[in-house]
Amino acid sequence: MKANLTRFFIANRKFIPVFATAVLFILAYTVGAGFYQGMRDPQVFLNLFRTSPFILIAAIGGTFVILTGGIDLSVSGVVALTTVAASALIREGMNPILVFALMLLMGMTLGTILGTFITYMKVQPFIATLAGLWFTRGLCFFISDDAIAVDNRVYKLLSQTKILIPGLSNPETKEGAYISILVIIAFVILVLATYIAHYTRFGRTIYAIGGNEQSARLMGLPVNRTKVLVYTLAGFCSALAGLTLNVYVGSGHGLYASGFELTVIAAVVMGGTMLVGGSGYMIGTLFGVLVLGVTQTLIQFNGTLSSWWTNIVVGALTLIFIGIQSFLASQKMRAGNVLKQKEGIGDTLRRNRKPLIYAGVAVVGMLLFSVGVEAFMPNIPTKCELKPFRQEEAAVLVEDGALIVYEHNGGGSCVDELYAIYPDGKITATEGSDQLDKQVTPDDVNKLLAGINELGWFSDTLYSTEHEPCGQCYTFFLTIADEGQVKTVKAVNGGTDTPPDYWKVIALIDEIIPRFESK
Repeated sequence: MKANLTRFFIANRKFIPVFATAVLFILAYTVGAGFYQGMRDPQVFLNLFRTSPFILIAAIGGTFVILTGGIDLSVSGVVALTTVAASALIREGMNPILVFALMLLMGMTLGTILGTFITYMKVQPFIATLAGLWFTRGLCFFISDDAIAVDNRVYKLLSQTKILIPGLSNPETKEGAYISILVIIAFVILVLATYIAHYTRFGRTIYAIGGNEQSARLMGLPVNRTKVLVYTLAGFCSALAGLTLNVYVGSGHGLYASGFELTVIAAVVMGGTMLVGGSGYMIGTLFGVLVLGVTQTLIQFNGTLSSWWTNIVVGALTLIFIGIQSFLASQKMRAGNVLKQKEGIGDTLRRNRKPLIYAGVAVVGMLLFSVGVEAFMPNIPTKCELKPFRQEEAAVLVEDGALIVYEHNGGGSCVDELYAIYPDGKITATEGSDQLDKQVTPDDVNKLLAGINELGWFSDTLYSTEHEPCGQCYTFFLTIADEGQVKTVKAVNGGTDTPPDYWKVIALIDEIIPRFESK
């Protein structure tokens, strides 16, 4: 019996990282749903897919590259360049379909160039793709220093069309749980990539190169051609990811996707693809992307942690998964000896119990810490009832001359802050009985309005993006009066819809408003 278990363990070792990632995702979301009622909303679950199609598409391309034993750091530059170039061409009146085709061709061309340098000129993938990253980032600002907003019917169709989920929505009222066309595109790419990787000669050659490139050459496989095509395919995926992001946010900027290459690598590694190449699955990459998404969602719903904790947790998980990969690789080298000595699975686990225990404790610890901080902070309420929008009060402030009225309430500390920004630079702020005043220059206010207009203004009607309150999320209400128009936006920071660049507008306002202590 032990011998059979040992053989099963060894034979299916390659599935362990994928299985671990899937279990981690399911466990994290289940625990999160237990802590936060809002996470039980089907739309919050679907938002994990709806907000990350560009990550999944880019990670698919990255998976192909890493399977060959390479690395691609140029992905974030290609993504940003695609958003800027596509937005610029759309602004000049070019047909969107032609723009999409040109961007994909551009991505494939860049990938082919990098693949050629790596394959035929023997440049290390790290160096070649790093150069590609800087080159593409530089081209972004050669095209435009500022963000380029996109106002196009095709973009709106792709970004705003809701595909209702049967059983979770009402087709008559067109309300309920939904996904977007971009999610469908990402899953089509995932299915095609899975077929290519596992059911074609090209895919088998990729695995052979990652396993042992010299052996692949001796077998007569087209190693050089395959490696170039892999980077071409990665360039295609990066450009498609850029188009997806461009459609999703409705604009392009050279600073978009900053650090995105590391996010892609983290998703691929957490999905079980070995960094040394030769082992990995596309479905694992999907779960890696979902782990990234659920980590961010848990931290948003917690409401007491900085958004930087997403990077901390993801970095720690990536390190843990790399450690597990190294452990499994060492086990593979010992596999022959284990079988010869008829060592049982129990003996194997006991002999290596320390690395397994450390990895398990680290994963569980990160998970519990990200969702259970309030258990150790009794002074922070576990639920905060979001207060109604003080629209009448905001209207009075606008009538009194305020250009911007910004309300920020909710969160773990149950804040209820209301800010008014006037043309002369006066800023008033109230939070319960507390009141603050700040004076900035009129130029500061004009620059703020100019920045908001550059990022794109909002609809004339109340744009509601609220889902069932998550208990510790913040609600943001923003009213802007400019050029005789008054526009209002309402949003909840739980992974819901918002107009393009809404959070960038909030960030601009946060830079000049006064701060209440202990908030």
